[in-house]
Amino acid sequence: MIQRQLYPFFVLGLVIFAALCGQAQEAPRPALLELPLSARLAGSAESMGAPLSATLGDVFAQPALLDTTHDGQLHLGYMDYFSGTAQAAALYARRPKDHQWMWHTGLRNFGFGSFTARDPAGIETGRFTASDVAWVSGAAIPLDSNLTLGTSLWLGQSTLADRRSNFSQLDLGLSYFRADRQFRLAALWRPWGGMTNVNGGGTSGRFDSDLQLSMSKGFDNAPFVLMASYDNLETWDIAPEGLYDDTIDPLTGDTLASGTWAFGDRLLRHLALGAELNLGSGLKFRFGYHHRRRQELRLNNAPGTAGFAWGLDFTLRRFQLAIARNTYHTAGASTHFAIRTRLTDR
Repeated sequence: MIQRQLYPFFVLGLVIFAALCGQAQEAPRPALLELPLSARLAGSAESMGAPLSATLGDVFAQPALLDTTHDGQLHLGYMDYFSGTAQAAALYARRPKDHQWMWHTGLRNFGFGSFTARDPAGIETGRFTASDVAWVSGAAIPLDSNLTLGTSLWLGQSTLADRRSNFSQLDLGLSYFRADRQFRLAALWRPWGGMTNVNGGGTSGRFDSDLQLSMSKGFDNAPFVLMASYDNLETWDIAPEGLYDDTIDPLTGDTLASGTWAFGDRLLRHLALGAELNLGSGLKFRFGYHHRRRQELRLNNAPGTAGFAWGLDFTLRRFQLAIARNTYHTAGASTHFAIRTRLTDR
């Protein structure tokens, strides 16, 4: 039975769903909702959707990971993306007295920097900024000793000069965790969400629904954990149109085969793989590979490390820190940093 304190979240989610059902047009998600929301997730190339030892920052990406160990914790995160583009985030969690369920709330900002404005004649008229900002809040309810249900509601605004757009999204998560078997399976569903223009040009409409499954498995006699995530389950073919088609040589007229195994490439574009190594004394190292990102962002003559990522966790007195490097583009890797600590006693 749903706790009374959680009714506002579910009611607001239904209101959002009803409002967006009337919009048939699709709109792209803001960058704030698309890029990894934690340093740990980024350092595993987004394969860490179901970590065995979840931290508060992981709740940004999977609300069902929130548990009583996060009570009173504060998470602060920062990402230097590229050329003045950066994100910052803060999240706090608390357990109501005499209750098992947890709630979290926080803010996230993604700034695209400052730009020069010009009139139709090319004359400079000043400067303007662009950014996404969102508030997030939600709760997690343990259904039994192994199963947890979680939800997060995002409400935000995108700005570009004089243009303003409001957006919202509801995340639903489910986590199954067996500590004795060192195994976690988690599902994340983003069924409802969309954007509405307040003023200026732009696209209003609903976001595509998204379903993701993640798994982590540890071992009794090995100091590592294997991780995998499979996203966009609702759509099988997410490759660019015509990628696997044969082409015609304009000089000879011969048919040139694409040379790509279509089934295998379609399968792998949904998959992110990673591993975490326990180096002892609170020190952990992780790395990961995201196949779709590598295929879409690498250059044929200089593929580099696009699609690969690594990260590090360590403890410094009462603070836990995480750093990560993730290659999203050929111009260089992005740096993620996070710090978490406990503000109050449990």
